[in-house]
Amino acid sequence: MINSYPKLFAFGFACLLIGCSSPLVQKGEFAPNQPKYSIEVDKAGHKQGKEIWWYSSGVKKYEATNNFGIRDGKFSAWYSDGTKWYEGFEYHGKPESTLTYWNSNGLVKSTALFRDGIQLERQDFDDEGHPKEMHGIATLERFPTLQGDEESEAEDVRHRKAGLQIWATRVRQTVESFWVLPKQFEKERPYRSVAKIKVNRDGRILGVIWSEKSPSQTFNNLANQTFKRIKRLPAFPPQIQEQTLDVQYEFISLGKQSPRRKLEVLEPDQQAPPPP
Repeated sequence: MINSYPKLFAFGFACLLIGCSSPLVQKGEFAPNQPKYSIEVDKAGHKQGKEIWWYSSGVKKYEATNNFGIRDGKFSAWYSDGTKWYEGFEYHGKPESTLTYWNSNGLVKSTALFRDGIQLERQDFDDEGHPKEMHGIATLERFPTLQGDEESEAEDVRHRKAGLQIWATRVRQTVESFWVLPKQFEKERPYRSVAKIKVNRDGRILGVIWSEKSPSQTFNNLANQTFKRIKRLPAFPPQIQEQTLDVQYEFISLGKQSPRRKLEVLEPDQQAPPPP
């Protein structure tokens, strides 16, 4: 076991019913004819389409596009006076291409280049818009090094660990977007179901083994259906060289408290056997 994640609180809705002819729209207002937000959703309330938020003054605050509850496409935000705050792109919930931040005076504050969710480089600017020293973020490709073998191996381990943390976070976010827990479980006893999922490096789920099930068959079915709804998990980042990884995912309901899930990525000696 290389990492474990803290308690996470459930949020949002999830479903796969995207067959409606026109999107449903959830709207909120500060006051009549004074919009606060407008969010396109599917039939179950899962974000699907355009999402816009406004300041109480009527100035647009934030705009993005969602796909299956995950930000996908261009996203932008503005200061309360209408000056651009930041703008970028995401692909299936992962930053891609250039993300730009502006100061409130309209001058660029920083730009960052992303590839497959990994920051490759960042350029900062001072208050007058002059570029500072550029910060490069390792892409974890094997460049020539003057380090000794032991130091190189230690660096590889650090890179792999960082890659696993990035990937595990994406997996957790993906699963959470499909996990639905009815309110009835808030009044029942705590439940816990544990799954071991074998994942190919392209994100395909090769098999799911339930190492532990709760006494509630309904709770178990909901957890199992979550993985059936997910067509593909995020692909491995380049830091991870393995062809497959096992993920141990815990679905936990705390009864009267909020539900949580915990994700652990297992080392090879802890991994579940391949599916039959």
